[in-house]
Amino acid sequence: MIRIGCVQMNPVFKNIDANLEKFVQFVSEADADLLIFPELAFTGYFFTSPEEAKKYAETLDGNLVKKIKSIAKEKKIAIVSGFLELENGMLFNSAIAINSNGELTGHYRKVHLFYYEKVVFSPGDLGFPVFEIEVRTGKKLKLGIMICYDWRFPEAARSLALNGAEVIAVPSNIVTTTGMLIETLKVRAFENKIILAFSDRIGKENTLIDSKNEELIFRGQSCIINYNAEILSQELNDVESITYANIDTYKTSEKTINKFNNIISDRQNKSYFI
Repeated sequence: MIRIGCVQMNPVFKNIDANLEKFVQFVSEADADLLIFPELAFTGYFFTSPEEAKKYAETLDGNLVKKIKSIAKEKKIAIVSGFLELENGMLFNSAIAINSNGELTGHYRKVHLFYYEKVVFSPGDLGFPVFEIEVRTGKKLKLGIMICYDWRFPEAARSLALNGAEVIAVPSNIVTTTGMLIETLKVRAFENKIILAFSDRIGKENTLIDSKNEELIFRGQSCIINYNAEILSQELNDVESITYANIDTYKTSEKTINKFNNIISDRQNKSYFI
């Protein structure tokens, strides 16, 4: 078994030091092999121009990522977290995975950009990679990452399943009011026979757009969903917290349903009009 924790937090907009302090506190208090933080956990979310966001961006080899690596190694906890990435003058809404030895083992850039993200960020150019991450017990799991709005696209989770993912981490800053969020995440887990760990932020952010104040309210509801769509644990309150679940990846790596059917090999690609 591997113990996963999904952090639900309220980042302080444009205050990396304050958010890093929160990050350290969460990691220090966590009882987890793998700890997942929300999207853009160190900067907050509601940037409306590249110029505004660039002042808070970090490179993959910069000081912020070095600190995350150092804390992961010190506490022997594998970590997935969103961050605002700068690479060759371009900004990406990104996430990294660090193993319990403090080594970078995964890197993802958000493919499906939402609202003003289309103004601020470049679309992710790394596809949907799957990587092996080792936790403090020595166990390894095959991990993929989606970020927030990726949840709307079945192709994202399916791509990760086809690439061998056993667990999908979903760092998020969800603002949807459709009521379909958790039900859709359950479907993504079920249709791919995969464990899904959804780490969402809470709180509000405001900005002026065309001289009018606009407010985003973030939904929380962080949860861990088993391959059969069972919610293993969920934070139902609008509070900063860690939601835990013990997972077993054995059945997620095995896609067979019965002696005749396998949800991967049964796919009929020639019949799909995509």
